Amino acid sequence: MSDEFSPMKPESPFSKLPSLSELIQHPTVQSVVERVNQTTIAQRATGFLEELQASWKEPGHLPSVGELAERLAHRLLGRADHCSPTVNATGVVCSQSWQAPLSDASVKELQRYASDFQQNRDASIQRVTSTLAKLAGAEAAWVASNFSAAMCLTEQCPEATLASSPLMGLLNPVHYGYEHVETIGDRIQAGDDLVVVDGSGLLGGPRCGIIFGKRSLIDQVQQSELQSALAADAMTLSTLESTLAVYRTPEQILHQIPLWQLLSAPLQNLQQRCHRIAPLLADGESIATAEPIELESAWLDDGESQLSSKSWAIAVQPTDGNVQQLAKQFENAAPQIIPQVTEGKLQLNFRSIFPRWDQHLISAIE
Repeated sequence: MSDEFSPMKPESPFSKLPSLSELIQHPTVQSVVERVNQTTIAQRATGFLEELQASWKEPGHLPSVGELAERLAHRLLGRADHCSPTVNATGVVCSQSWQAPLSDASVKELQRYASDFQQNRDASIQRVTSTLAKLAGAEAAWVASNFSAAMCLTEQCPEATLASSPLMGLLNPVHYGYEHVETIGDRIQAGDDLVVVDGSGLLGGPRCGIIFGKRSLIDQVQQSELQSALAADAMTLSTLESTLAVYRTPEQILHQIPLWQLLSAPLQNLQQRCHRIAPLLADGESIATAEPIELESAWLDDGESQLSSKSWAIAVQPTDGNVQQLAKQFENAAPQIIPQVTEGKLQLNFRSIFPRWDQHLISAIE
């Protein structure tokens, strides 16, 4: 009888990953499965987990089931020829240069709406405008196709005092450690007759123009000959309505509105992510150094001025010293990554990066 024993092999951290069949049952993936034929699903899903294991450098920090489901959903949909998701690594969370990501509730509503015939837009506009007015403390509201259209409609009220800001929302970022930004409600209480904002600003909804104000003035807007041509379409209203539903339960806003998820992320969380990912970036052949840094950077840009706050970023130095070429390498990734390039330095600012993209930053320079 042999005295030798075979040592037990340590359990692979990847053994904790869900199976492909389990991931396909996840609600995020199911919403895609319903839209893609079975042959395409079989082709695009093949090798998903194997490729993940081969490329994942941190088995001790595996992605959550939700993150895996989102990656698989993107894979099943395939790469769009006309556009693709963009990883915003500039640190600027709120800007007219970006279309704010929609909440999960809005995405599901958009998909539901687009899947069937629709009618009765009047009922939708009444619900949406009533909710908008109530949330902002205004007498009435109206929704136009975009911010410029909304401004154009206010010309029907030349005597009205007007406050306009594309990025103004219902919440004041000062409560989360940022500079004071007037809310829609602030301007209503200050006595402005009309207030115009963009739905994709700090509101975190679809891109559209929203007019708040006195009922008599909103009535004038609605009676304009241009109203029909400049009004928001039913799909935009439906998406906006699902965004507003989140605001009815204030404790859910920071969890369900992506823009507010980013703004409310603690500095310590950004710091930990930077320190975890920087050494992995530095392993890339094209990278000389990758250093975590704390910095003051813009988080809001309205086109005329910027508001800044503390953030954490990874300062990346290429081996050949060509920062522009390295920036192009990130931008050519799929999905593309837009870094912050200032004064000959390239930085990946984590204030505007969702955690689900952390591994993609590493893959982009491999």
